[in-house]
Amino acid sequence: MSLLQIAVIAVAFVVAGIAKGAIGMGMPPIAIGLMSFAVPLESSIAIMIVPTMVTNVWQAIYGGGFKPLMRRFGTMAATAMIGILAVGLLLSDLGSPGTAGWVGVLLVLYSIIALTPYRPRVPRSAEWWANPVIGLASGAVAGSTGVAAVPFLPYMQSLDMDRHELVQALGIMFLFITGMLAVSLALHGAYHLTNSIAGVAAVAPTMIGVWLGQHARRRLSAETFRKIFIFGMMAVGLHLARALL
Repeated sequence: MSLLQIAVIAVAFVVAGIAKGAIGMGMPPIAIGLMSFAVPLESSIAIMIVPTMVTNVWQAIYGGGFKPLMRRFGTMAATAMIGILAVGLLLSDLGSPGTAGWVGVLLVLYSIIALTPYRPRVPRSAEWWANPVIGLASGAVAGSTGVAAVPFLPYMQSLDMDRHELVQALGIMFLFITGMLAVSLALHGAYHLTNSIAGVAAVAPTMIGVWLGQHARRRLSAETFRKIFIFGMMAVGLHLARALL
């Protein structure tokens, strides 16, 4: 691996870590998109595995609200894992890039709606049945496309939570969804030791970025965070939707 590639990887994970720490999502598309300037796509995906899991664990436990959030969203996490495993057993491999592209289109459409004066809201009283339904649907989408985004990202944004609870709740969901997705991929023999050293090394710049992003989040107003979060969803959606071009 050349010095240029090492430098590009380090910068990519610092920037992606900042997004992860600030809004709780966007790390894979940002890191892979930046790494693509100097690193082949297959290598970029392999390098992403370890840093992604480390940041998901950190995001899930950081903030002190892990237990109450697990009680609140435990059924969503459980049904999401069931959905991923069920789809993984039914499919021989993940869906085509085009299926992930349509997930991106849905995210973009939702983001546009969320930027209007209309703000979708799900009452707390509806979560007892909505959480497992959204979890199962999100798991099915993630299991078929490899993308953990729809419908749980828009759903979480519509709940009554402050920005710190939202980011930690996203971390919990990403932890379980990506963890089970990793199991599903392993069952299909998708993992190799290639670039494992680079993946471990990428944890350091990633955590630096996460730390910077968390400090930035504390300085944001609630409305500013909401807008940045929505634009973040739109950016992720646009990145995924490129597969349709």
